[in-house]
This record gives sequence, C-alpha cells and structure tokens, in this order.
Amino acid sequence: MRILLLADASSYHTQRWKESLKDKGDEVLTVSLEEGDGDIRLGSFGGKFRYILAVPKVKALTESFKPDIVFSHFLPNYGLIGYLLKLSPKVLALWGSDILHWAFKTPLHTRLARSIISSYDVVIVDAHFLVPLLRDTFKYAGKIIVVPFGVEKELRNSPLRNLPKKPLHFVSIRRHEDLFNHKEILNFLRSLSERFEIRVTYLQDGSRREHIERYARRIGLKVRFMGKVSKNEYVEILKSAHFCISIPHRDASSVSLLECMALGGVPIVSDIPANREWVSESSAIISPPKAEDMLQIFLKRYSWEWWERARSRNKIIIQQRCNWEANVESLRRTFKNLIHE
Repeated sequence: MRILLLADASSYHTQRWKESLKDKGDEVLTVSLEEGDGDIRLGSFGGKFRYILAVPKVKALTESFKPDIVFSHFLPNYGLIGYLLKLSPKVLALWGSDILHWAFKTPLHTRLARSIISSYDVVIVDAHFLVPLLRDTFKYAGKIIVVPFGVEKELRNSPLRNLPKKPLHFVSIRRHEDLFNHKEILNFLRSLSERFEIRVTYLQDGSRREHIERYARRIGLKVRFMGKVSKNEYVEILKSAHFCISIPHRDASSVSLLECMALGGVPIVSDIPANREWVSESSAIISPPKAEDMLQIFLKRYSWEWWERARSRNKIIIQQRCNWEANVESLRRTFKNLIHE
C-alpha cells in the first residue's frame, strides 16, 4: 500500500507508525510541519494558520505520490489537513487531548471538530468510552475502531528490573501543559519527600516547561528535567521507575502509561474512564488530581509488597492486551478493505 502519513514527525508515536508500516512492506510518505524523522518537512510558517497554509503543498505531493490511503493523526492539525485534501479513503487517529480538550474549547471548535471527523471513512480511538462521545456529540456515523496503540514486543517481553527499596523513583511522563496538572504533581511529591527518600524525573516538553521548572525550584523539590530523550534513554528511565505519574482531568489511553506499566512502573493516575480501562486499586494509585488526595491515598495504599504485586499484575495486563504488532496488522487489514471497497 501507498500510505500518506500526516503527523507530527517529532513524536515518537509517529515514528512507531512509520517504521511499523514500512516493516510490513508498505510505502509510507510522512509529511509533517515539525522537525523530526519525516520524509518531507513543510516548514512551520504561518503561525496559527500554518496547517491550513500547508494544504496546497500537501495536495501537490499527493499528485506525485498518489497515495492509496491517507492516514491523519491528531484532530486540529493533521486531521484538518486531511479534511481539506478531499481525498478518499482516509483514516483519522485521535490522540485523546484533541477530542477531549481542543474540540471543546468553544462551540466553534466543536462544530469544526464535527466537520473534520465526519469527513473520514474510519476513526481510530484508544479507549471505549470515546465511542459514545463520537456518536452522540460529534454525530459520527462512520466506522470506529477501538484499539490501544499498544506496546512493542521488545518492551512487552522485557523482564522487570529489580529495583532498590529506596530512593523511590517517580517519573512524570506527560507533556508540560496545564491539562496534566503538574503543579499538583509537584506539590504531592514535595509532601511525599518529607516521608520517603525519593528522586523525581520529568520527561517530555511543552509550553509550560519553564513555569514548571520555576515552581519546582520555588517549593524546594529537586527534579531532573530531561525533555525529549532518545528511545533508548526513554526505556532505561522507565525501567528504573517505581512509579509513573499522569493525572489529567480528561484523557484517552496514554501510550506512555502503558509502556511504563510494561517496564515495571506502577501508575499514579487520575480517576477517569480511560485509566479505569487498564488499572484498579490493586495495581495503581488512583486519585483525584489533587496533591492532598494523592498523598493520603498513596500513604494508605503503598507498601513494598503491594508495589511488587502491582507491577507484576500490570505486566500481565500489557502482555495480554497490548500487542502493538497485532494491532498494526489489524489496522492494515482495515486499510486494505477501504482501498478495495
């Protein structure tokens, strides 16, 4: 198949899709405005209108590449480009924050989201609770596929590393944006540091990074801010994590959280539907996204024995339900069916 992949080339998840589809023998052209390992970078000109302004260049590329299918990732940018291309067939992969946050900023955002989504033949989501949202709020009548983006075999089968009982290593795995409640995370960890010996690592980047770094310094919490790291570094950090933290008010299934579970980190997560599809009180710290609640639940739940049982349960869940390679092959069959309809 000739697949036009419209996505953020700087994202690790985009690279996974590109490499996995190519490994299956597909010809993949990755087009992106962001820097990264894409085949074609269009340049980040035009400010907030840059994705719309990129459409003529993408159209020109489609005339020479002649894709069998368009595969767009993330609703407000590459989903928008795919919508404006007016090609068919096409598939949209939603990433969570796009459908749960961006699409509800204003009534205009909601109407635009409805138009974009309705233009796609198939929409992919990674959590079951998103299906009624697409049907009822966004009036999508097409095919919806629920599939976790999954975890690669290498990570699923990686043995759990024996970790020391102290210091407890906490890793923040989400972007540095307000929707992930980083101030509450830092306050929780600061309070916890008065009771346990801990170390804290912050992965990812975002528009609020400087603010988060300043706040950590202000409250006297030592944090190692790593930003975006290579895949090998990322895996090594997660292997060394006792806990991985992700506490948004709304979210879909976080691939980073699933990867952390595969490598032995026990989740500390907000009590939202997407997280409940993967963890329970026997395998995670589940809390409202407030520092005091997180602290009280952690102190009530945590023991070394509980932690060892929880990480083992999570490993089994990932091995049983998160086969990335099988999920990719299943979606390729969907692509082929669309092409031949």
